[in-house]
Amino acid sequence: MNPRFLKQIYFMKLARFLVCFLFLSYSALKAESYYFDSSIGKDSNHGLSPESPFKTLKKLNQLIFKPGDQILLRSGSVFYGQIKPKGSGSLKNPILLSSYHAGNKPIIDAQGKFESTLFIENISHWIVENLEIVNFGEKPEPGRMGIYLLANQGEVQGLVIRELLVRDVNGVLSRTRGNGFGLRWSTQSHKIPSRFNGLIIENCHFLRCDRNAIEGTLWPIKGLKNLSVHVVIRNNLIEDVGGDAIVVIGCDGALVEKNRVYGARKRFDTQNQSVVEDAGPSIGIWPWSSINTRVQFNEVWGYKGIYDGQGFDSDFNCDGSLFEYNFSGENEGGFFLICNNEKWKADGRSIGNKNTVVRHNISFNDRKRGFVIDGSVKNVMVRENIIYNNIDEVFSAVIETSKNQSKESIQVLGNYFYTTGKSKIHKGKWAGKHSVGEWLDNGPINSELFLFKENSYTYKNETEELGVKTLKNEETILSLIHRFKKDKEVYEGFFKLIDFMKDSKKWHKLDAQFPLNKDPL
Repeated sequence: MNPRFLKQIYFMKLARFLVCFLFLSYSALKAESYYFDSSIGKDSNHGLSPESPFKTLKKLNQLIFKPGDQILLRSGSVFYGQIKPKGSGSLKNPILLSSYHAGNKPIIDAQGKFESTLFIENISHWIVENLEIVNFGEKPEPGRMGIYLLANQGEVQGLVIRELLVRDVNGVLSRTRGNGFGLRWSTQSHKIPSRFNGLIIENCHFLRCDRNAIEGTLWPIKGLKNLSVHVVIRNNLIEDVGGDAIVVIGCDGALVEKNRVYGARKRFDTQNQSVVEDAGPSIGIWPWSSINTRVQFNEVWGYKGIYDGQGFDSDFNCDGSLFEYNFSGENEGGFFLICNNEKWKADGRSIGNKNTVVRHNISFNDRKRGFVIDGSVKNVMVRENIIYNNIDEVFSAVIETSKNQSKESIQVLGNYFYTTGKSKIHKGKWAGKHSVGEWLDNGPINSELFLFKENSYTYKNETEELGVKTLKNEETILSLIHRFKKDKEVYEGFFKLIDFMKDSKKWHKLDAQFPLNKDPL
């Protein structure tokens, strides 16, 4: 046979082989949509169409998903057990876990039989949306979770958790006995440096989650290594939690914005001191063991009890925490806690609390106290906040408990303290078991630790300061905002906060603060 002809046959066969190989490779990589229906599904189906869906979470957990795949649960279905998926997506082709067809979100209920209802472990580039997550057991159990995100084998990238209802997670109310969480992310770097890069939690509703709604963890803590980056927590609604609402832990540059928190610590007796001590202190939104956290345009209402019970907190082992344009309303423990723990710093597990900025926030009828500064902190700026209280006969504008502090390490500048009762600035003494969470008056503030300047009060405070001003007997939040007219950026920022608040469930309580057709000054 002609050698030239044989060569042509060889190349034709090679071309056919390559075409078949590429086709098979494409088929193997082609993204699929997997359907699940708890009513009409069968795990023996092929699961690749709504007409032939799978039935159980057991089948879902057996599959290994690839970039671009979709796992779709039929709306109105109820699935029992845990989702623990396998496989990672890619930056351009994330894996989607969602619902299909109109109707109520599909429910995934672990019934307290699993530690978490959704467990995402060391896999990247997933979007989870439009589901209802439940984990309510016969009795509360420590550490029970709705969603658990774990990174302990390296960097986990691109997780988006959105449009979920996470409800009825009955962990324990006690911090010391193990908590419980609506959503918890955890980085554990004992063996392999691990972190999250690109974690977004948005537009979710957390309801009746004990103890906490959203919280991170970082192990080991010492040295603040392997911090997660590009973490965003936004537009979430948090209602009726047993403890903390949002706790940012182990992050660099986390953004917490436009979240709404209503009613916490309502399911235990905040007057029973032994119960209060067991539950431990809790606050609305705060960072711990994190740097460069930004908390803006959030609202926190109605924390019960005074241990701690504030709307916001700048906690220890943090550097560069910024709180601006937030709203705190009717929290029994007050508006803001700034704290440090010397014991943790002494053994190298804390960098202290430094470079905190609290500016341009509004506190409305937070009870008893405005700012509590507990422990030695460094370079704290409390500036141009509006503290409005017309319910307490005696209101502690600032309480300090600091020791071994550098001179003027705390600056309190240009704030408006409007009170209808007596306003006080003083040292605080912990009341102890007689009234857990209470700071008793312990004499005048240590003026060497603070710089008070150009603050305004309804009643002149006994503390000496430069440029002190007196407010009118009748003011509104609106009239106080108008005092910032000369600073356009700040003035407009306050009105952006008010625009955000107009969609609040509590907006009706502010009607009198924003009178129409009236000159605010």
